[in-house]
Parts: sequence; C-alpha cells; structure tokens
Amino acid sequence: MTDSLASSVQAMDLGAPDVDDLIERCKTLHEEVEQYVIAVDTSQRQAKIPFQVEYRTLRSDFKNELAFLQKLKSANHPPEKARHYAVSSNLLYYEALWAAAKRSSGLLAFRKYFYWNRQKGQAKNATSSYKGGVSKGKTSALVDIVAADGMEWIRVSTTSEKRLLFDLAKMGWQNDSDSDSEMEDAVPSNWEDEDDDDQVEIVKSARELARAARANPMRGHAPKVRYVLTRLASGRLKEVDMVLDKMRAVGIIVECANEIPGTPSVQDALPNLLVDRSRTLSKTLNIDCTILLALISDISHGECEILDWYPGEVRAQILEEQKEKLLPTHLYPAIASHPMVTTQEAAEQMNVIVDTLATDAEKRRANLLLAQRDCQDMAPTDILKEWQTLSDHPSPPSFQLPIRVFPAHVSSRIDTLPAAAKKMQTELGELNAAIFFYGWAEGLTTLSSNRARAKQIERFINEVGLKDGQSGPHVWLCGESRSLIAKCGRRK
Repeated sequence: MTDSLASSVQAMDLGAPDVDDLIERCKTLHEEVEQYVIAVDTSQRQAKIPFQVEYRTLRSDFKNELAFLQKLKSANHPPEKARHYAVSSNLLYYEALWAAAKRSSGLLAFRKYFYWNRQKGQAKNATSSYKGGVSKGKTSALVDIVAADGMEWIRVSTTSEKRLLFDLAKMGWQNDSDSDSEMEDAVPSNWEDEDDDDQVEIVKSARELARAARANPMRGHAPKVRYVLTRLASGRLKEVDMVLDKMRAVGIIVECANEIPGTPSVQDALPNLLVDRSRTLSKTLNIDCTILLALISDISHGECEILDWYPGEVRAQILEEQKEKLLPTHLYPAIASHPMVTTQEAAEQMNVIVDTLATDAEKRRANLLLAQRDCQDMAPTDILKEWQTLSDHPSPPSFQLPIRVFPAHVSSRIDTLPAAAKKMQTELGELNAAIFFYGWAEGLTTLSSNRARAKQIERFINEVGLKDGQSGPHVWLCGESRSLIAKCGRRK
C-alpha cells in the first residue's frame, strides 16, 4: 500500500451529524412510509391481490430508527458522546433506500434475502427468507427493494469514496502511474473464476445478487438487478471506476451518484409504488373458462338468496359477494375497454356447464357474452344494452362485447413456444393447454381465477427456464371465482 492512495482520502470526512436534524429527517421519512403503508393496505383490500406486499421489515426499521434518535436526544449525553452515537445512525442509508423506492414501481418487498444454493433436501430455486437467521450465510443475497412486480431487484449502498479507497488500499491497490496497466486488467473475462474474498464489499454484494437472481427466476427470467451507489461518482477516480467495472461485469445495472435521476415527492410517486397488475395487461385479453363463468353468474350480477340446497361453495361465494362485489371491484376495472377473445375449447366448456346448471338469466348472459345461438346476429350496441338490463352493476365505459371465439390449434402452436410448453402440456390437460397456450402464442394476457394452474405454469417456466428473448405466458390471476347459481335440483 502506498501513501499516495491513503492521502487521497484524508479530506473525505462528512463530520458528525446534528441529532435534532436527524430526528426531523427521520420523522419525514417515517411519515412518508406510513402514507405508503396505508395506501398499500387500502389497495390490497380493494384489488384482492393474491399475495401480500411485504412492507413490515421496512416499516419496523424506520420506526426503530426514529425511536433510537429520540432516545439519544432525551438521554442528554455530553455533546461529544452524543455526536459519537449520532454517527452510528442508519438514517443516511434509509433515506437512500426510500428515495430509490420512490423512483421505482410495483413494490413487492423490502430488505429480503434470496438464496442461490440451498442445502440438500431444500428447494433449489425460487427460495427466499426474511432478514436474519440462516439467511446471513454465504449462499444468500440481500435485496433492499423488490420492484417492478418482482422483475427488478434494487440494492442501495451509501459507501463513500473514502471508505472504498481505504478498502482498496488495504487490499494492496495502488494509485500511481505504474499501476495503470494492472487496473486495466482488473476485470476478468469470467468473474466467477475469481475468489470473492479478494474483492471489496460492494463487488462481493454484486456477485451475490447476480447468483441469487439466476437462482430465483421470475416468469422464466432472472430479475434485473440495479445497484444504487449514492456516494460514489463515476468518471472521477480511476480506482472507483475499476470497482464499478467489476460490478458491471456480473451483468447488473450500476447507478452512481452522478447518474441518479430526480426523486419524486411521495404524493407523485405513490400511484406507481402500488402493485397495479393492469399496467402489464396486453391490449387484447384472453378470457379463460373460469372468468367466462364469473361474467355470467347470477352471483356476480345481483343479490342472491341462499337456499338450503345450494352447495357449500355457492353459499360461500354469495356471502363473499355481499362483502365485496367481484365485477365492479375486480373484473370490470381489469377488463375496462380491452377487446376480449376466448378459445373454442373454453367456450364449449362454458356451454356444457351452462346447459347443465344455469338459470335462465345465466343462459341469456352466456349467449350475449359470446354472441351465440339466438344472439349471433345481434349488433354489439344491442348486446351491451341487454347485458346491462341483466345486471345491478354498470359495465365500464366502452365495454366491448361480444367476446370473439377462436380455435386454439395447440398442436400447430406447440412448436412455436419455448421448450417448457411441451413439458407442461400433458400435466395441464387439453382444456387448460388450449386456453393458456393460445394466450402465450398470441402474446395475450390470460385472465383466470384458476390459481392451481397458474402456479403450475409458473413452476414449469422457472424450472425449465427461457432463452434470451423468450417470455412465458402472462396470466392475470383473479383472487375470487364465481360458480353458476344452479337451477333447482342441484343438491349438496
């Protein structure tokens, strides 16, 4: 280690922070996070999202930080001791984390560990754990923010140039002219050939994130990893740029202090931070059989009396509908003005169920929905007008009926889909393969309430994987289903 590298960091000292200032900043941070939590809870109740946003670690950390600072102030330590304690505050990091979150969208989790190598007997892929415990081993990576509906991981670092240069000096890096050629060769052709223990902390962390992302695919692809360095600028010091190159070599995005875009206010950012699955819907929607039935069910369209001979499932759905209306709360907002299609197989399955169980009103809605049988010559405006007379709920402006019906042609489409399709075809069965493969091949979002099949597809995609440029089927999963009310005679 040379004196020249150490001397370049002597003036890089931010000094001790003021406790009162830290408390005010932390209060602002805490208030914004509480606004976000309230919005998330409200959104999840209304949208019936089939998973919960994991914000509790973030909320707890920020609350504890504020309590620590307030306790520090009330302790009336001598100024020097108070400054010593204040330096240990994590507020700078929490501010950076929250700012990065506000520049993101579709937040799913905070401060979460993901594994890339599980012990024998444990699942190989798609495994994660909360902060703490065994997740602190060398086979896991900490993700500060899981964003973009799970497709982006964000890690935030407040490492300073001073800290980084000292770490490099400790490892033997030199910043004189004789070392220029050494630094030019610092990034290997294959970073996995290097020992992580020989790297500075942020390079180690970048490599851990890259491994974990590969082991935890989302829709067949590793999540995009973004590493935000709030106190390191690119293009200023060659030693810093060398470290940045090592981080980028693992395939992640590195965002330096001089590249970070402006941070919006919490009011402006809030709509984007909430999970909104409608943002990712295709222009035309593929409707599966479960949603076709939900759209025509009497339960979805008005008050239904619970009769003593109704099956338990129907009784439960009527009670659920009394608390939360499926059409105006979930299906209509998602469908909006999107054109809709369905497969011949899904339509035929719906008609089999309709012919067996449906009430007269449900039969009529089925014919209107698909413009079939005695409705096949009706104009769309007439279909919509009659549809509305059969419902207590107004349909969306520009609601597009009828749903167009197309044959799936699975046998001719299967060869155009990724390899995972062939592996899952038998397990899905003819009907579900026709529905989901049609949407997949056409690049359409499939609306479904078939949770088991959606999870099955996700598991196959993640196990088999996808090649660059390929994508898995996009499924919008409804949290609730609706059966036909059933004509008289259906028994428990």
